[in-house]
Amino acid sequence: MSARDPVPIPTIRWARGGARILDQRFLPRRETYRDLSSPRQLIAAIRSLAIRGAPALGVAGAFGVALAAREAIRLGRDPVRACRRAAAKLAGARPTAVNLSWGV
Repeated sequence: MSARDPVPIPTIRWARGGARILDQRFLPRRETYRDLSSPRQLIAAIRSLAIRGAPALGVAGAFGVALAAREAIRLGRDPVRACRRAAAKLAGARPTAVNLSWGV
């Protein structure tokens, strides 16, 4: 990267036990980050277009399934069943997003 290249800004990453996203709805005016700790929160972020872009959607899908497994284990539920349910809901959040389906 040269001095003229822009500094890359991570749009989604794993932090504090959940997904930390750059809320795309506020760009380019400001950088706003949100911490999401459940599949439900990720689904809402995907539907509201807070998460956009094929790679970010794929990562969001994978993070959502991981969060579902963690939540199920914490609550003493079947993690496989929880992951399957979460995967279906996540993929349905934006049905035409190929990378989202791939990520889940």
